[in-house]
Amino acid sequence: MANTFINSTFIQSEYSDVANAKQGDNIRIYGMIQNVRVTKWGGFIIIRKPDGLLQTVIQNETSSIFDENGEKIGINDLSRETAIILEGQVNSANIKDKSVKYNTIEIAVTKINVISKPSTTEVIDVNALKFSDDESVLRYKFDNRQVSLRNPKDMAIFRVSSTIAQAFAEYLVSVGFTQIFTPKIVSEGAEGGANVFKMDYFGKQVYLAQSPQFYKQIGVGVYERVFEIAPAYRAEKHNTSRHLNEFISLDVEMGFIKSQEDVMELEMNLLRHIIKTVREKCSHELQLFDAQLPCLPDKVPAFRLSEVHDLLFNENLTPDHRGEDDMAPEEERAICKYAKENFGSDFVFITHFPAEHRAFYAMNDPEDPTLTLSYDLLMCGIEITSGGQRIHKEEDYRKKMIERGMNPDNFRFYLDTFHNGMPPHGGFAIGLERITSFFLGISNVKEASLFPRDINRVAP
Repeated sequence: MANTFINSTFIQSEYSDVANAKQGDNIRIYGMIQNVRVTKWGGFIIIRKPDGLLQTVIQNETSSIFDENGEKIGINDLSRETAIILEGQVNSANIKDKSVKYNTIEIAVTKINVISKPSTTEVIDVNALKFSDDESVLRYKFDNRQVSLRNPKDMAIFRVSSTIAQAFAEYLVSVGFTQIFTPKIVSEGAEGGANVFKMDYFGKQVYLAQSPQFYKQIGVGVYERVFEIAPAYRAEKHNTSRHLNEFISLDVEMGFIKSQEDVMELEMNLLRHIIKTVREKCSHELQLFDAQLPCLPDKVPAFRLSEVHDLLFNENLTPDHRGEDDMAPEEERAICKYAKENFGSDFVFITHFPAEHRAFYAMNDPEDPTLTLSYDLLMCGIEITSGGQRIHKEEDYRKKMIERGMNPDNFRFYLDTFHNGMPPHGGFAIGLERITSFFLGISNVKEASLFPRDINRVAP
């Protein structure tokens, strides 16, 4: 017979909700000590909660502190990263330190019980960690990532990142999309080229997925509208502030489109919802970074690639890049500045990239088969999205594959999708780390990756 019973009430329900605490309330909370400041009369303890920092005040005469064994101790015996249960009264406050989220209240402590404490007296001071492009600073932070993430600004990054991902899914579900989960071990790379990670799979050579492209297209034939939030892998030998070898891709694919403009319109509506949600739910995090969310007007400018080359050259904004098959970084910055000054938009679409430099599944423009019905979306000088209309007929796929020296037999499962009928469709992908870093004004995208992976780093 069972002698243990599980209460259906969540165990933390006995603790108070700080977010809804009011002046005069007696509350009981748990948390980690972020910092301790001792004074003659007692001191201040900053408590780290999942949603931000909270200030508490200890008076020597009225506060009691007990260690793990129930022995009474003093505030000097408390250290950073100690887990505690705290009881006290909510008082009004006007806290100037913007790293403290709850800046209109503080807790007058009556009792603290230590639950556990660090095994070292030389605890990493996460409060002292800075945001810097200095390689030695970044290396230290990433080498100690399991602790450095406890820094208030680092915590804020991933609350924003989480909010973006939640808003992404929320909006798409609201307009009829189904979330799918696709394999990351694949037989062929969706993007082709050399930037795929190869691995041995029980004696067979396979790859880590560069993109869920094949599978989300298959999903369109089932659900019509699909999305995924998942890792993607690129074996690019870059070590810059803009590159990661593993990143989180926010992928969308939709069927029964009339043109790539349907996809572009969906993305604009999606981004408006994301920006609105981040503004409403992450005001504290935005303040920590002095961040201004980008301006997304009702109408977003769109230029063909060739038009951008001509415009920027004729306006003497960049050197001559006419005839090139992509945009130079200086052009990305210049066209975004032009869009902001002339259209009041921090976003700009660039369309009709050359067919030979786009993925094989990009649909060629019927009016000019040397170009594709594809686009990049730039935000504040950097590309955040690639998308467009896809090929939906099997014969067009086979023709394009053969032209590119690809063996259609290697893509049999993929081509069977179109052999059995598919609607016109298209989609796009957004890098979560990239859009998060842009929203917060972070210069290095690795700071927006929970545990970044680049050409030098596979741990922690």
